[in-house]
Amino acid sequence: MHLKQKLFAILLPAAFLLPAGVVCAQSVEIYGNACEKVVQGESKSSTRVRAADKAVFLGVKKIKELDKAKQILNEHDLNVLVYRLVDEYVEDLSVNTTKDEEDKICVEIKGWLNPQNVAAVENEFFKDDVPLKEASAEMVAEVADDVKAETLIKPDNPESLALVHIAVLEYYNGAKSGKFTEPLKEQFSDNPYFYLTEDAEIADYVIRPKVLKAKVDKLDAGHKRLQMVVTLEIYGLEEGVVNEYQNRFVLFGAEEDEQKTASRLLNKLLENAGDGALRKIEHHEQERLEQKEIGRSLSNNPTTTENWSF
Repeated sequence: MHLKQKLFAILLPAAFLLPAGVVCAQSVEIYGNACEKVVQGESKSSTRVRAADKAVFLGVKKIKELDKAKQILNEHDLNVLVYRLVDEYVEDLSVNTTKDEEDKICVEIKGWLNPQNVAAVENEFFKDDVPLKEASAEMVAEVADDVKAETLIKPDNPESLALVHIAVLEYYNGAKSGKFTEPLKEQFSDNPYFYLTEDAEIADYVIRPKVLKAKVDKLDAGHKRLQMVVTLEIYGLEEGVVNEYQNRFVLFGAEEDEQKTASRLLNKLLENAGDGALRKIEHHEQERLEQKEIGRSLSNNPTTTENWSF
């Protein structure tokens, strides 16, 4: 993201901040450092903001209070959890430039988190049916090499393909738009497991993209922050709805066009959520085909070798 001006913005509304220098006794201190290369045509202040953004993320991610989350969550969900803490709960953030060179800027950040907020965000993730960490490549390589040809069952005729319907984008205020769903349709086109359909009634899977939050905060005379949360509601994977969330914020200069900034971020979040939804549907179809061909699903437990016979 392209960010301008010299000082990294405060990440919380003023109502959530304590007076400078006041830290709770049980606070979780964060510290991080990072460097960013100066991009041609970009101001050094923008490079510094990018470095600070990275440093805050890395600082939060390494706190020991997230050790349990690191054992349970996969990398994607862990990063989403960290971004949530960065976006909403980092307090008294300070940024210090440690290196300012022609082609590189390095910074260090300090701040703190309320442990109750860390626990609350963790509980939100743990109460959902989040996936466990994937097995390492070393653990499954030997088995995967032996059975790859037999387990990789793909459709060989159009009749076996599922149907996917992608609805128009719905905003949190009820407004709808088809503009941003066209890239999603391109993302899902020409897939070996399904066809796209315009008829939601006959679809095996229905994807409903929604913008849950889009908020611009004025930080000071030269800075603004845009936070956006989107989800793809996926119907057809389970009895209920499965959500593929994306939550991100960007800092930008007050002179930049808010609509263009929001449009770029929305396209990116929908693309990222689309990748997750696509993998889920492909995996679900893979299981269905395996069940049809050999009477059981092998995709759910690729490391189990008991009772396999080919």
